[in-house]
Amino acid sequence: MPKPNLGTRLVQELIACRTEGGDRYPIRLDHLAARLDPASEPAAVLSAANSAAFKKQAVVAVNKRMDARVALHEDAAQLAADPLTLEVGLRAKGETSIPPWAPAQLAGVVPAFLKPAFAEALARQIASDELPAFAVCVKVGRGVKLYHKDQPPPPPPEVQDAERMVDMLRRGQLGVTLAELETAAELKPAAFKKAAKRPEFTNAVVQVKAGADYVYAIPDGEEFGRFVIGTLLTYLLTGCKRPNAHAFPAGELVALVNNKQQKQQIENLLNHSDLADELPAGVGCVLLSGGKSDGQNAFFLLEHLRTAQPVARSVATPSQAPLHLPADFVATFDAAFARIDRERGSNNFVSLVDLRAALPAVPRETFDTCLRQLRRDRRYVLSSDERYDGITPEQQAAAIREEGEFLLHVSRGRP
Repeated sequence: MPKPNLGTRLVQELIACRTEGGDRYPIRLDHLAARLDPASEPAAVLSAANSAAFKKQAVVAVNKRMDARVALHEDAAQLAADPLTLEVGLRAKGETSIPPWAPAQLAGVVPAFLKPAFAEALARQIASDELPAFAVCVKVGRGVKLYHKDQPPPPPPEVQDAERMVDMLRRGQLGVTLAELETAAELKPAAFKKAAKRPEFTNAVVQVKAGADYVYAIPDGEEFGRFVIGTLLTYLLTGCKRPNAHAFPAGELVALVNNKQQKQQIENLLNHSDLADELPAGVGCVLLSGGKSDGQNAFFLLEHLRTAQPVARSVATPSQAPLHLPADFVATFDAAFARIDRERGSNNFVSLVDLRAALPAVPRETFDTCLRQLRRDRRYVLSSDERYDGITPEQQAAAIREEGEFLLHVSRGRP
């Protein structure tokens, strides 16, 4: 007697599963095939499940899926309402299109024989709010759409743009203006405006108004405090600059920050009782009286600090004697200047930002003192950046301030 073909054998095994009952029926197609001896390759099983001998008595919930369940025709309603049918349908749609999908679209993944029962079961589950936990239902217009919780729809374009802009800021070292960010993001004005208003952007950055709007990405965790006391404080002081005032309380500085919640958080950090060891170079702090309540810290640039003139003495002061520069500083400075100048095209024009970064172990006071002596020896000269309003906070912090000018660029002199 000839051996039944694979489609017939699958149906016979399916009937046996139904007889056994319990969780053995309906059964996944791959599990059904595993009960046969000898085992068959998945391609052969899928081909058999599409044969006339199989389809005459049984149906696979989702075509061409080994993980879909199988049932006899008389149990179509049970198979249609099976949660795994919906789950496999959602996963199958996710392999070819982007979620979410309308119920009619999901019904398209099940065989025509099963569609009416599947559509009816799905509509009933949606109406009674009895969808399986993996299925997420969202209202779209007058109808609803579904997706698998493990495969949510991509965020709207403005959210993707907002997250990309934050990532661009975090990969950079400094804040940029909104105009600069818009250019770098390569977005149209309307798209940039939408993205800049999204909470994914506004909650992840500190936006400071001072002339042009500057935007800084907020570092995570403990880095936030160092960011506020360092980079942000320097820029806030620059933004508050007025000809008739040089010191500003924390409450006045944070007025430049757009986000109200961030204002309070930043003000609390700036009013910390002990900031002396954390202040950036060139910045001073003093506690103001608050009357009967606690005072608040006021900040200023050390270049604006005014003290009594020292009494003149007849003895030579250290500043009058020539300074003997450490040989290692001179050699290191010369090498750093030569390297950076070469990388910039050998124009004999190097920024102090790059030079300070090249000598990170040298304290600022030592760096400035040694550079001053190199200038006296005419080995190097400094020049200012005439575009005062155009230089960045980082450039202002790196520059040497003399007679109201920011001396930012270094060139070799002729000793």
